[in-house]
Amino acid sequence: MLPCSLKAGDEIIVYWIYLQGDLRVHSFYQNQDQLGHQDQNFRGRTALFNDQISRGNVSLLLTEVKVQDQGKYNCFTSTIRGTINSFINLQIDAPVSKVSISQEENRIICSSEGIYPQPELSWSTIPPSNTTLQNRTTVQRTVEKLYSISSSPMVSDDDPGLTYSCTIRTQRNNMTATISKPGDLLWRISNIFMTFIQHHLESGQSGRHEEEQKEDKGDDMEHKEELSRNQEHEGEPDD
Repeated sequence: MLPCSLKAGDEIIVYWIYLQGDLRVHSFYQNQDQLGHQDQNFRGRTALFNDQISRGNVSLLLTEVKVQDQGKYNCFTSTIRGTINSFINLQIDAPVSKVSISQEENRIICSSEGIYPQPELSWSTIPPSNTTLQNRTTVQRTVEKLYSISSSPMVSDDDPGLTYSCTIRTQRNNMTATISKPGDLLWRISNIFMTFIQHHLESGQSGRHEEEQKEDKGDDMEHKEELSRNQEHEGEPDD
């Protein structure tokens, strides 16, 4: 709501003007709203408190507020008792409402969106670490002029058991999300287990191959012995 008041009296005239572009926001005269010349950017989003106008309250209710509404407004009022020009500066804030954090392979990804004004992002660890995070922060602006921000630093296996904290802040507020990296011992046990499984599989395949070779050699020896016996039998004289 944009506040404004007038000197109570008859023949009330109210003009709300958006000064960046001199746009007609809302008009009231002849005891009723006059919206024929209202700028289309404000159409359907403005109202006065009509039951309070006679008591001097001509504040403007602006709904579905967006970043483009930010700026300076002029409230011009006139009655038979005189005129008043009031100026109101509207500041838009879309605070940080959610921070998402996740891990993909050797990167930790932190992001948030729908923020105004432009946010900042910072990283820290618990406990503090001397390792410099290879950080690249990306800031983008949407069609609605709101900001989204993301960062995805690489993490090293040299610093086990750390908790990574991502903080996104604006002038109005800040929010932090955290994620923990598994300890080095767990990582080593996992690697040793995988190496053992791989070695076991390879050994099993090698053992089967050697057994097959032994069986082939055994068959060859039996075949040769049988041929030798047959030849000896054929060489014996008949009785």
